[in-house]
Amino acid sequence: MAMASPKLQLHTFAPDPQAGNGHKRAQFEALAEERKRELFNAALRMTRDREEAEDLTQETLTKAYGAFHQFRPGTNFKAWIYRVLVNTYINHYRRRRRAPQIRSWEEMAVDGDADYAREDPSRLNSPEESVLARVPDEEVQPALEALPEEFRVAVLLSDVDEFSYKEIADILGIPLGTVRSRIFRGRRLLRQRLGTYARAHGVI
Repeated sequence: MAMASPKLQLHTFAPDPQAGNGHKRAQFEALAEERKRELFNAALRMTRDREEAEDLTQETLTKAYGAFHQFRPGTNFKAWIYRVLVNTYINHYRRRRRAPQIRSWEEMAVDGDADYAREDPSRLNSPEESVLARVPDEEVQPALEALPEEFRVAVLLSDVDEFSYKEIADILGIPLGTVRSRIFRGRRLLRQRLGTYARAHGVI
């Protein structure tokens, strides 16, 4: 059965002198309406809780509206508002859960990890991507949720939301090499976790 639409309000924004006039407000609402469902789904994947996802999405829309004067028309609105979403999640919802801080994974290199630095964003699907594409969602989801959060968010932005590495770097505010490292290691961990299922079902 299809999931009901999240109860998100775009018409309740108070006038904001920084956000501009009525035309600016209408422009924001038109752009936000197109991305509302995507934002909610991304928030749900991050929080793994429907009520928190609705709150996170609404807070993201409110913050984005207040900062809309900073958005440059003609640039990537989806990447811009996803950055607001991710920052809101990191600064509030993750902190509220009192999640332990993760050491810099880029400093925890093990043999073979240097391969990520040679990845080309325009490459053909990696072995990890090929495996994931053939494993049912009900098997992938628990493995994905078990990833360290830094890896999980990067993999979601790349493989689910289909942002480029450069866009992910802008959204997360991290260097391009760090994006490649997190996605490379996240995909490899997923492949390791899904190895038993994949071998049993002839995927690998």
